[in-house]
Amino acid sequence: MDEPFAPPYLWIPGLGADPDALRRLRERAPRPREPMGEAWFMGGDRHYYRGLMAGAAADWELRELENALTELTSGPTSFDHLDEWSLWFDYLLPRAQERADETRHLHELLVSAACVHCLDPALPGRPAEFRRDLLDTLGRALMAPQRWRDGRIVADRVLDPLRSYVCGWTLESGAAFSAICSLALRYLETDAVDAWIGSVLAIDDPLWRAVFVVWLDGAEPLLFEGHQPEQAAHDPMKNIAWDWCWVLRGAVPSPQLDPEARVHAFFPPGNVAALAAALRRRLGLDALSQWSAALRVACGETRDPGTALWQFDTSALRVAERFGLD
Repeated sequence: MDEPFAPPYLWIPGLGADPDALRRLRERAPRPREPMGEAWFMGGDRHYYRGLMAGAAADWELRELENALTELTSGPTSFDHLDEWSLWFDYLLPRAQERADETRHLHELLVSAACVHCLDPALPGRPAEFRRDLLDTLGRALMAPQRWRDGRIVADRVLDPLRSYVCGWTLESGAAFSAICSLALRYLETDAVDAWIGSVLAIDDPLWRAVFVVWLDGAEPLLFEGHQPEQAAHDPMKNIAWDWCWVLRGAVPSPQLDPEARVHAFFPPGNVAALAAALRRRLGLDALSQWSAALRVACGETRDPGTALWQFDTSALRVAERFGLD
């Protein structure tokens, strides 16, 4: 019997989370019978997030939701797995996305939580549809309609790749941008990477293209050196860190607690190879030069674009060398 046809996975500005995929995630994860408890406590009094047991996601106190997600993200890596935390991750994953635009870091925290509770990128034990539903919801957050107008970025607290400082402009390749790019490359099927990268490069916005190149440069230790996201924040000019990525060490519990724990590569090697092949086919030195010129125009004349241009040009050279671009 033939497998059902799966359309290519594409990022298209304005095409955000798929409501049917969100519905399926919700239906597969009803509310747990017991409230979730905190991970970090001393003594016999453990706090429970009882406010999440009642009402719809729109009614929850945002701070309680964020605290619960923080606990179920940091708890397993520090203390080992609890079924309680995994049940609540599945329950909160689709529902927290309803609130994610209300705060700067919730998308990032959801990605970190996914990487803890879906530790093996092959997703063993998960329903076959889970992978695509995850990618068609949280994985498409950067494409939400409110972040784009006429194919160009409308900066908000989630997607803001060009930051203004007293000395001029700088490119910000970390935060939600890095988290969601990492989510896609981590969980995509290998044969879907090429089409995804094609759609990423086809987005005709100079700020988007510039920050993607800087992200590729910053992600090199994760792509080629076997590093984990806990090591992502080092160079401020290509800092790809996001909220709570510092607990992502490839194992639960942390290898520091269990030296025998199996450590999973953050990006599947097949996906890294597919990424490199896609870039060699689709991106070259001439295009990178054109993108640099477009970035200068996008920065405008009101502030010095020097830092942003320096970031892009430096990263473009390294990316061209590392990926063998002509």
